[in-house]
Amino acid sequence: MTLTHTIRRNALAHMRAALSWKKARTMIGSTRHTLGALTLTALTALPAMAQDTRPNILVVLFDDVGFTGFGAYGGDARTPNIDALAQWGTLFSRYYSSPFCGPSRAMLMTGLDNHQTGMGTLVETVTPAQSELPGYSMVWDDDQATIATLLSEAGYQTYVTGKWGIGAKGANLPDRFGFDRSYVMDSTGGSNYDHTHYLPGYPEVSWYEDGEPIRLPEDFYSSRNLVDQMIRYIDEGDADQPFFGFLSLQAIHIPVQAPAEFIDNYNGVFDAGWDVLREERWQRTIELGLVPGTTTLAPVHEDHRAWDDLSPEEQAIAAREMQVNAGMIEAADFHIGRLLDHLGATGQLENTIVVVTSDNGPDSAVTSLGNPIANLLLDGIHRLEGIDTSPENMGLPGSLTAIGPEWASVSASPFNLYKFYSSEGGLRVPLVVAGPGGAARGPLDAPVHVSDLMPTLLEAAGVAYDAGALYGRSILPVLAGETDETRGPDEVFGGEVSGNASLYRGNWKLVRTALPRGDFTWRLFDLSVDPGETTDLSGENPELFAEMRAEYEAYAAENGVLDLGRDEFATAQLASNLTERVIGKYWPYLAGLIVAFLAGLYVLFRVVRMMVRRPAH
Repeated sequence: MTLTHTIRRNALAHMRAALSWKKARTMIGSTRHTLGALTLTALTALPAMAQDTRPNILVVLFDDVGFTGFGAYGGDARTPNIDALAQWGTLFSRYYSSPFCGPSRAMLMTGLDNHQTGMGTLVETVTPAQSELPGYSMVWDDDQATIATLLSEAGYQTYVTGKWGIGAKGANLPDRFGFDRSYVMDSTGGSNYDHTHYLPGYPEVSWYEDGEPIRLPEDFYSSRNLVDQMIRYIDEGDADQPFFGFLSLQAIHIPVQAPAEFIDNYNGVFDAGWDVLREERWQRTIELGLVPGTTTLAPVHEDHRAWDDLSPEEQAIAAREMQVNAGMIEAADFHIGRLLDHLGATGQLENTIVVVTSDNGPDSAVTSLGNPIANLLLDGIHRLEGIDTSPENMGLPGSLTAIGPEWASVSASPFNLYKFYSSEGGLRVPLVVAGPGGAARGPLDAPVHVSDLMPTLLEAAGVAYDAGALYGRSILPVLAGETDETRGPDEVFGGEVSGNASLYRGNWKLVRTALPRGDFTWRLFDLSVDPGETTDLSGENPELFAEMRAEYEAYAAENGVLDLGRDEFATAQLASNLTERVIGKYWPYLAGLIVAFLAGLYVLFRVVRMMVRRPAH
């Protein structure tokens, strides 16, 4: 029986029988730290202490899925399992992550601000000045507490499979920070079929199991194998003890790849082009209640191409890119369904809290550059690294597929920009939470921050923690249906990575978006009517603007943020670091090209000189 059928059959009865989390906490009283939030059926059906009835926890983290990436959020990809969870549980419309993957993952794991964990930015974008500060060390101390650490100490079995990507390579592997079993890629990204890195000049990506280097099997495909490993860890564990599973998918980080049978499901779906489909998703978000009816579609950046300006051949290639993207999301959802069906078949699903979200907004990466000479060099490097960028191989093994900024704007619709920027398109991503004790509701527009997940799940598990030491806060009362508010109207939370800065206070947002597609100017928006960030209200509200600027400065000072200059943006630093790596790895080839070029010039010079000197007859 599929997850969708299971949920439709059991959800109503389960929800009627379940205690709310608040009621459970009241009944449990002094034993709250060992029993946690229990359903009424669990409390009455089992002998005392015969089985640990605390809920299992499964966190499913996608990579680079934008706000409208899932079907439940108005997307074109087929995600029946995620959509069923959204119907069963709570769907949030104002969940905020970091615009960068590593900082986001660090906050999810620790409940702290990313600078407090030493993950102030990505490994690939650290500036020399940042590298001297503790907030950008990219290395965790041995005593760094994580959600896995605290759950493990409380008797939970802890498992992680998939992308880790927190800090310097090999420095912060999960086996050191509370995970009993781990099968992880310690990189910001890599092929879904093998060890190939997605960035030219970088060595192959490293995979580890329980802290030891491993080689991937020859038939590896990320979503399938990562789910297989999670199922294996759960089955090999103690069925009488709860588990915490962190399924960290590679989908849909570049390279975007999927089996052909999933890609082919989207033949023709994206042929209308990004201009039309972006508007369609904007309208869907309004119809679904994900954004207010007053929402204006954010304008696209001036360097975005209009669909009608592309040739038919270019349109076909571009449509195929988004086809692969949707196929990869569907493939991931399919394998998530296998995991959930397995939990259902083993009687564990109804006592499992399931969280599905994304680490940041959609990626706008491209696989070709504007300069023909640069493209020629890049193509040569790709060939040396065994990468096939031909349209025929798109999404398949050896490919390097990316959707680019125009399609990224579709995935982030109706918001402004995407990954690497502090606009809503970079920060606001899907969040679905389902499980025992929760209420089926949504979409809810209460603001939730990525750092809130750790205290929420710890509290749901009945695990004691120091709430005052965390940046995030528990949203358990919201999930239980006791309130729609996660924070008071004057409470704030901020964020910063590589010059991208934001501060939220109720419906107000203060934001500075970095170059090259931002302009590094502070602006003020009222998200209750304008989540597309189209009308700057700083001039109309000078006092509020000044107050929130001061609140941001206080946040930055408290968390050790280094304020970068206008021209120190992340993509520039990434390009600089990438160039150094490419030159370092391929300097013999580059030197050979230079020598060949100079030799050619010399030969040409000698030929011309001989022709000039030849006497006339």
